[in-house]
Amino acid sequence: MFPKPDSSHITTTTQTIALEEGASLFVKVLRGPQRTGRRAIYIHGGGGGGNHTLIDRPSRHLINDGFFDTIYLPDRRGDGASSPLTHKQTIREHAKDMAILLDGLGETGPLTAMGVSYGGPIALDLAAIDLRIERVVLVASSPALSQNNGIARVMLKTGFLSVLMKTVYRRFLGQLPPEYVDFDPAYDAKSSRELVKMFTEALKRTPKDRLDSFIYSIEATLDEANASLAEDVTLHVPVLQIIGQRDEVWGSKLLPAYLERFPAYRQIIVPEGRIHKDVFLKPVPFYQALVRGLSEALSA
Repeated sequence: MFPKPDSSHITTTTQTIALEEGASLFVKVLRGPQRTGRRAIYIHGGGGGGNHTLIDRPSRHLINDGFFDTIYLPDRRGDGASSPLTHKQTIREHAKDMAILLDGLGETGPLTAMGVSYGGPIALDLAAIDLRIERVVLVASSPALSQNNGIARVMLKTGFLSVLMKTVYRRFLGQLPPEYVDFDPAYDAKSSRELVKMFTEALKRTPKDRLDSFIYSIEATLDEANASLAEDVTLHVPVLQIIGQRDEVWGSKLLPAYLERFPAYRQIIVPEGRIHKDVFLKPVPFYQALVRGLSEALSA
């Protein structure tokens, strides 16, 4: 069990930050007792259909456990209450969105940039372009999608996966009245089937006018040219990776090139992580690994 923490001492505010004309990011700000002065931005994953509620529960635990006083939880462009995508957005473009968001929040740093799943490469790239970032934490994520994810990779290379996802979007979007979806129950799911059902219901609550945005999102996620950080990105800030032992999406083995580009990299393997979805289905060992890594990093 990974219960919801007592959040009575955490204040919650929301803002909408303008990115450019006609585009904005929605962000929830969690603020707990001012104990350490440490702050973080935590970026959610998903290839379309997610939002910040995917990481709200662990963020509240992190504040309760004294790691951060403030955590910013944005909806990425194309997701949640943020503006829809107007093109196939790159990792760098998402990272620039986050930098503009921090400007709009009046944030001066230093900050920890965290990312789960596809939010991980965005957090890494944000650190590459924004000097406010002093540390990066990857949860069920890597700098690049796994090169050995079997049938999913075959489906990707043949284009079948893209066609399949577009078909799913066209089928389910707009079936039910629109509603901002709370993904927090993902941490109480007992099986992958429950998670799939939850995301399917979320799609049904998404207006049909988001179809193009969702297609741009999945195309960007599945584009091999956009599946990893740019080759010129190097980071000298600490990078902590919490990854399942058999994560079929992001892989548990970091390519040697990244070890050279991230000299302050540290990895903690979660043995219980047998599939990517275990970050939700088995949240306790992932959170315990995160606590261990952060405790060691912050006391160094």
